[in-house]
Amino acid sequence: MTPTDLERSALLTDADRMKDVFQAALPGFGSGSLLIDGCRIVHTRYRTSRAERREGKAFLSVCYALDVRDLARARRGTQLVHGKAYGTADSRRQFAEAKARHRFEPSFGEAVAHLADLDLVVWAFPNDPKLPHLPEVIDPRAVKRHLPYDRLPAGLDAAEHIHEVDVEVVRYKPEVRCITRYQLAGAERQAFTLYGKTFKHERAREIARRIQSIWRRSADDPDGFIVPQPLGHDDAVRTVWQAALSGTPLIDVVQGGERADFIERAARGLASLHGIDPGGLSRTTLEDRLAPVLAAAAELAEAFPRLRARLETLAVRLEQEARSLSPGRDGLVHGDFLLKQLVVHAGRLGVFDFDNFTLGDPARDLANFIVDLRYQGFPAGLVTSMTTTFLAAYRAHAEWDMPADRLRWHTAVQGLSDAYYFHKRRHLAPGFEAELERILALAEDQLRSST
Repeated sequence: MTPTDLERSALLTDADRMKDVFQAALPGFGSGSLLIDGCRIVHTRYRTSRAERREGKAFLSVCYALDVRDLARARRGTQLVHGKAYGTADSRRQFAEAKARHRFEPSFGEAVAHLADLDLVVWAFPNDPKLPHLPEVIDPRAVKRHLPYDRLPAGLDAAEHIHEVDVEVVRYKPEVRCITRYQLAGAERQAFTLYGKTFKHERAREIARRIQSIWRRSADDPDGFIVPQPLGHDDAVRTVWQAALSGTPLIDVVQGGERADFIERAARGLASLHGIDPGGLSRTTLEDRLAPVLAAAAELAEAFPRLRARLETLAVRLEQEARSLSPGRDGLVHGDFLLKQLVVHAGRLGVFDFDNFTLGDPARDLANFIVDLRYQGFPAGLVTSMTTTFLAAYRAHAEWDMPADRLRWHTAVQGLSDAYYFHKRRHLAPGFEAELERILALAEDQLRSST
């Protein structure tokens, strides 16, 4: 990375400085009729591969939430903007292409802007370079063309019956997905809340099928997770629909002190989930799981030469141990099983996120969960006790063995995978190399305990 890129990175990841940059340079803001009262960074991703940089791809993407006052129209709101930093020639080309494709008028400002001094192309939400269909599910009028009317309650089961649609973005990952809450209101005080998850890929139909299968099979299982009622999908806007599931995020409950019982319930629910066969899933082998992690280790070694020996040793050990692990049982794997995916509803746990389902080693989910506990700010002793409780409850409820060596191996792989994940988001942040060393130590500890 060049000194110029380092300087740009420092500026682009400083929300206070970018507030002033956007105020001066974004179209419609420089005149003073639109005032930015605050700027927050909601997502950051670096592109650290030299090969991808040579292909002209952005070296840094940042999503900002701008708190805006519109003086001319006496209104306030939040405008998400997504900036991508390129090389000089690439930024001009990307801006020209974006300006031709993205024309949906955002709440504040213009659809696409070019901050030439920074070689930064900025898309104003819901304009998105990889989700050109996103405006169709964000605009309250347009989304009425796509709602799942055959699954909605009487009085809201046709576009002409819906008088108002309140749209709220819950979570947005630029160029990947957007989760949106829709509150529908009818003429006779009918009301209904549903969620849409909109993707860049074309797997909405398959994800909707998985949700339907899991929802049907878990409804009568007292140990199983509650699944929000599926409401179908829309291929045209690559969106999956589900009914709302109210409750308290499990991470808030655990941080509030109610731990052991709910950690046990999470383990029992996961064991029940692993026992379901929704059919049609592709299989992920240990080799499939290991390959991207080995590539990540090589890229980390290039970025942090001081850690090269540790990373290469870790990669070799993971390859060697993969060939001698105890036999395991293939089953459903959630693929992103974390505290944040669970909610407490009427004394039971509900689960979200069905995008990453695969057929493979269920130990992967356990490893993901117990590694994630270490990132939540809990004292080390508490993490240990919750891990012990979780694993004991899972083994007591599951009807199959969970070999300790497979669990240790997956935990080490997850630690290295997380190291790369954080590298892509914070690798130039002060103190990140020390943080990276702490994450690597987790993976190394797991492999040492297997000798």
